[in-house]
Amino acid sequence: MANIGKLGVDVVINNIEDNPLCIHGPTLLFERFQSNGQSRQFYACSACRDRRDCAFFHWADQKITSSKKELWDQVVKESSPVRSHKERYKCLEDIKDLAAADRRYCTSCSTLLRKNERQDHNSCVLISPITNKHLCSPSTFLPPKESAKLEAQYLFASSSVDIIVGMLQNLKASRVVCVGAPRIHEAITNSPHLNMSSLMMDIDDRYCSFFSPERFIRYNMFNHHFFDGQKAKTMYQKFILGCENLVIVSDPPFGGRMELLAHNLNKIQEEWKKACGVHSQTQLPVLFIFPYFMEPQVISNLPNFTMLDYQVDYDNHPLYSSGPKGMKNGSAVRVFVNRPQSMFPLPESEGYHFCQPCDRWVSLNNKHCNECNGCMSKDGKTYKHCDLCKKCVKPSWIHCSKCSRCQPQDHKCHAQAGQVLTCHMCGRSGHKRKDCPKRKEEVDVEELVMSHEQELTPEDLQQLDEMLEADSGEEERESDDHMSTSDLKDVVHYWEKFRNLASRHPDVEEAELTLCDVEDTVVSFFKNQLMMRRRNAPQTKIGSFFTKRHRENDASPQPSTSRRRENVPAGESVSPEVPDIFMEGDSPSKKQ
Repeated sequence: MANIGKLGVDVVINNIEDNPLCIHGPTLLFERFQSNGQSRQFYACSACRDRRDCAFFHWADQKITSSKKELWDQVVKESSPVRSHKERYKCLEDIKDLAAADRRYCTSCSTLLRKNERQDHNSCVLISPITNKHLCSPSTFLPPKESAKLEAQYLFASSSVDIIVGMLQNLKASRVVCVGAPRIHEAITNSPHLNMSSLMMDIDDRYCSFFSPERFIRYNMFNHHFFDGQKAKTMYQKFILGCENLVIVSDPPFGGRMELLAHNLNKIQEEWKKACGVHSQTQLPVLFIFPYFMEPQVISNLPNFTMLDYQVDYDNHPLYSSGPKGMKNGSAVRVFVNRPQSMFPLPESEGYHFCQPCDRWVSLNNKHCNECNGCMSKDGKTYKHCDLCKKCVKPSWIHCSKCSRCQPQDHKCHAQAGQVLTCHMCGRSGHKRKDCPKRKEEVDVEELVMSHEQELTPEDLQQLDEMLEADSGEEERESDDHMSTSDLKDVVHYWEKFRNLASRHPDVEEAELTLCDVEDTVVSFFKNQLMMRRRNAPQTKIGSFFTKRHRENDASPQPSTSRRRENVPAGESVSPEVPDIFMEGDSPSKKQ
């Protein structure tokens, strides 16, 4: 079999709250693409990019068994904190009056302690003394988490905190939702003269020991999940409600999926509109902190945003900080805003100046280009204008005649000048795989199948059997992902025999329940096989069959035939014995 390469993974954002749960809330539905034009969907953790941090994984086309669901539920239950947020915060109240030397913080248990409680934490790592400044600004002493694929923490330098707080003042903010950004939350909380209140929402539960449930909510910004359930969500809704000027500050992990971050930012916007009853076109001011080289992704997902020239510094980042260890041209992190850039003056003491034609503040080396009619630098260097490309480019780039564009000096020219990028799904140019017309056809057919609620009658089965017979002459594809036509025919015959057997069973109720369970499995199986076959032959007769059935359903809608045993307690499933008819040959599950 030819080697099939992987072409990356896309995320499917649709009813995330209905997805299976892991310890970080609802999982995400991903789709992995392969070089043969096929793809397969799976569920995985929204917060972790490494299976060692969260082991949840499930193929979307496989049934979630009751035992597996019980196992997941148990893992989620065991991961829940032993003490509530309120109980953990009470420890702060208990030690406030103690001297700094009598306070301890256990980094292993993430809790504040009295000096005389340390004997219970002999094997733990303790921090002491804990000053009043530490209690008000825990980010100054808590060890930053370093997992690059989970929740790596980089903290704003004090100079950047001052600038960002100044931006909030320019926006006349009175309430601020900090999605991440603990340093901004601490600055607002510790500065009454700002006349601002702040709510921090972050996945790091250590802050439960330092901020009350009204000021900190444990939150997953990739699936909009509140770890403390409805109680925390009610607190969040109460905070965003009101006529005061609300602003969002978001400092997400730079490796996070931009489409998810944008989706949940927009979700906060929509929830605010609904809570306050404001016009649908009104937008909350947002300060979104992200690297400049991610600008295309940011603008693609948040089209109303523009990028400020301000370079955000971090205290503990190896590159995005000032000093000899930082990047030569300054930090690569910028602030994206959805308000006019003229509202955000930048410090002249750091070399920033106001460009009158652009009506915005720019960095020292960002020179205005009359040909481009703008200050075009992105990375802190002074760009140069290329007359052939008719745009400004990085100063180290040269114009390549083979590539017909400016490129880095050490680049490798394309085999053919002007090489056209093509879609992974259909091989055509002009669109990406997520917008592929072939993919749209597959989604349409899948929706038709999923909406097919009527049980298939024997006549339907006969028609399907005839279609499979007509397709038997097609070339059989050797693949681990889908079955051959002859095997599909066997499944149809087994299903028909089983239906006949069930109709003769003396216990009608039991037979009907068994029939429902088996039919659910077979229909799910056929959906999977249909979608895989559609990728190779979009206009198969099987697809026509389901399309025809869907049209008939639209003309005369029928109620769902889904049946449940009324005397079975909630949460328990019926597991009838499979008749011997499946022992006459390989069962569908084995063939699959």
